[in-house]
Amino acid sequence: MTACDNSGSTPSSTTTSAAATTSNTLDDDNNNPVDIDEFVTTEEEKSLENPNLLYLGFYDMRMAGDIKPGVKLFEETYGGTIDYETVPWGDRMDKLQTKISTGQSPDLVDEENITFPYMMNKNVYTDMTEYFKPYMSEPQWTEGVKELIERYSWNGKHYFYPFTISALPNCLIYDADLFNSLGIENPKELYDRNEWDWNSFKNIMIEFIRKNPEAIGGVYGILGSDIFLSTGMPLIAVEDGKIINNMNNPTIDRAADFLMELRKENFAVIGDGTTEQFVDGKMAFFGVGTWKITDLCKQYPNQTFEFVPYPRDPLADKYYYNTNSFSYMVPSGAPNPEGAAAFINIMRKCQVDPELKEVMNQSIMNEKKYSQEQFDFLTRFENIDNYDMIIEGYSGFNDDLTNIIDTMLTNVAFEQGESQKSWTQLRTEQEGAINSYLAEYE
Repeated sequence: MTACDNSGSTPSSTTTSAAATTSNTLDDDNNNPVDIDEFVTTEEEKSLENPNLLYLGFYDMRMAGDIKPGVKLFEETYGGTIDYETVPWGDRMDKLQTKISTGQSPDLVDEENITFPYMMNKNVYTDMTEYFKPYMSEPQWTEGVKELIERYSWNGKHYFYPFTISALPNCLIYDADLFNSLGIENPKELYDRNEWDWNSFKNIMIEFIRKNPEAIGGVYGILGSDIFLSTGMPLIAVEDGKIINNMNNPTIDRAADFLMELRKENFAVIGDGTTEQFVDGKMAFFGVGTWKITDLCKQYPNQTFEFVPYPRDPLADKYYYNTNSFSYMVPSGAPNPEGAAAFINIMRKCQVDPELKEVMNQSIMNEKKYSQEQFDFLTRFENIDNYDMIIEGYSGFNDDLTNIIDTMLTNVAFEQGESQKSWTQLRTEQEGAINSYLAEYE
């Protein structure tokens, strides 16, 4: 539920300087009032040599529901400000590289898909090990997240200190009222009984198409990557600095067979599928990032959209979950890494401290318009100690490798007609290029 996921558009802003920073919008509390006065501690006040930060990004993080409480707490605790410099979505990487090379680095940028290991390997970020030492014995860092910090270390350095973690970055959304009217069992009830697997997923789509004359298919959107991950095995893993390529593993082949089975039987919708068609009841499931839930809630308040994780592999030893974690990164040459660490530490406190988290939760509810039931289900997946999480690593190397594997996943799950290929064909065609890109990290 991180702000970076809510990327529908670049927020408007008022330019106030040559650096393209925006005016502070934190006083605009009409839609989302946030009061953190009781959490401001005088002992830390002005303990930072420099309490001012600059964030470079495509959205105003100071107004995002899950970030705003932390921004206000930082500013009021340390007596500084977090300014925002806007950059269009497609220009983020070029803008950051330019600012680093010209000695104008911001203090904070978003974590990206290619942060680990590609951008870490290119020395784009500041090693934050020393700056976080004052905080690492505190409860917000000793529980749940310490292992993840080490897992994302690169060449012995620690660039990434995640303050949010979830076992539900993507989900399958469905119209619960429509399912009920068709006499189809609610997938969430199957999930709660541990009966939500590939077989029940397929059976629901069969039933949906049989009972619904308007249906054009069973599932639209994200499919392949999360089905593979449900086996407990990522396509590409990064562990202890080593790259592990699982694309030839029989377990991966079995998941590919299931996807090709869905494709062959026309359950997967590609090309002409749209969100509107899903809303109109023409597909049973919409596979998408959880950020989409709030869009649907706002646009279609009279429909009851519910969601579940992707189904588990019936032959796996347990239910495995995709992993989503987020933090702000501190670029090389950032003028205030100490202040950046203090802000990220406050953001983590907002996730762990019960009273602070309640303020943040209310801020999220105000902005994103979740129902209480939706929000409660989402937050269940934040306690990662309850889940066996898998980190898929293939998007962390470079755009070319990401595009190759994304294209393979789209083909094996959705492609029809003459362009349709088997997983074995796709892998054979691209194996050389994939291995070549991964060899750069050996």
